[in-house]
Amino acid sequence: MSKLPAAGRHQNIVSLVNGGHGMSIAAMAEAFGVSTETVRRDLVALERNGALRRVYGGAIPSDRKAPLEERVLMERAGKQAIGRRVASLIEADQWIFMTGGSSVLAVAEAMRDGPTVSVMTNMPAIGEALQAGQRHRVHFTGGEYNASAKMLMGDEVFDAIENCSFDLSIVGVYGLDERFGLVEETRHNMRLKLQIVSQSRDAIYVADHTKIGAPGRYQSIPFKDIGTFVTDEQLAPHFTALLAEAGTNVLYPDTAVNSLPAAEAHDHE
Repeated sequence: MSKLPAAGRHQNIVSLVNGGHGMSIAAMAEAFGVSTETVRRDLVALERNGALRRVYGGAIPSDRKAPLEERVLMERAGKQAIGRRVASLIEADQWIFMTGGSSVLAVAEAMRDGPTVSVMTNMPAIGEALQAGQRHRVHFTGGEYNASAKMLMGDEVFDAIENCSFDLSIVGVYGLDERFGLVEETRHNMRLKLQIVSQSRDAIYVADHTKIGAPGRYQSIPFKDIGTFVTDEQLAPHFTALLAEAGTNVLYPDTAVNSLPAAEAHDHE
């Protein structure tokens, strides 16, 4: 492959890493006709933007872009802790929408033996995690199946939720941007989350620490509309301040605080 400008090289590195599930620095340097030091600088920049994850000698797909079967293994302990925290907030007989994503799947796993609820989702794996029909009722939206994300996509998803009024939506976070709030990579997911939240009495947003500060192409939920945010590690001070100013309830695993605004919760730490 001939030498490319940095922007083009970055795009090709991401495509190769995501397509091959891992590629060495030496192989990338040879492929792009640049030095290994140049590739290392490229990987630092791409990891900072959430496009991939650096590992010894190379890179692998990032948590956000990797296939679901890989994402569920990344930051697994943190996601399980988030799942248990959110499951502790669920009440019997609620009508809940659960978006796709590895963190939301961890919530479903934690909800399995909890209060009986009815769930709608565009992620079939969530129904399996809840053991649909044995304890909980699960409704799938319909739509075209995306094999990598393990989610149903398309107009059928929006048709399924058009006339629904949910007690609660549990929303996976693609990225929390310090300027734009919650962001998404695809227009479909941006539209879906906006619509779900508008049709829910309450919403809980879930994100492991790798999503904090990660960018996205589309703004979905601004800070002022983030009611409850659950994450696995202490937020950086500026994100704590932004969420506190918005009046968001920031919850961490294994804490007793259920409803303090972020500013009050921070005062009690």
